[in-house]
Amino acid sequence: MAFVWAFFEGETFVIFGGMGAKLGIVNLYWLVGSVWIGSFLGDQVWFWLGRRWGKKALARFPSADAHACRVLSWLEKYGVAFILVFRFLYGVRNIASVAIGTSGMPWSRFLFWNFLAAGIWAWSFAGAGYLFGEAAAAIGEDGPKILLLSGFAIGGLWLAVKSFRWVRRRALAATNPAE
Repeated sequence: MAFVWAFFEGETFVIFGGMGAKLGIVNLYWLVGSVWIGSFLGDQVWFWLGRRWGKKALARFPSADAHACRVLSWLEKYGVAFILVFRFLYGVRNIASVAIGTSGMPWSRFLFWNFLAAGIWAWSFAGAGYLFGEAAAAIGEDGPKILLLSGFAIGGLWLAVKSFRWVRRRALAATNPAE
């Protein structure tokens, strides 16, 4: 399951998995390994899709094309450092892999740096979750419940903000129809 979440984007899932590892529910090494490979393969698939159909697909979706142009400028400016950090930038991961696929970067170079970056990402988020699990254990018997409820509250707030923005965009689109 962690593999599938990480294939698309699964920071929250990995953090909760890290907490579960600290609490003895999940093996930390299996968690890290599965999300490392899932994240790596997900980005490789997006890269391949970008290489194969990216320019055509981006031309059909102007907003995605604008994001891809921004990603390519970051890639040009920061190079490999961008590949190492893009998965930590919310909302950038999938479009970044597609955009990099449209660039002239050789697949073997992306493969190497993407594998390294996926490992950094996997250990970072699983480790953060593990530390949250330690904090929960330090709070006492109700610690895991408190942290879990806090996580759900943060997730609910995030969902509410995303929903509000989506409704607002739809309302703006309805008042300014395309000509």
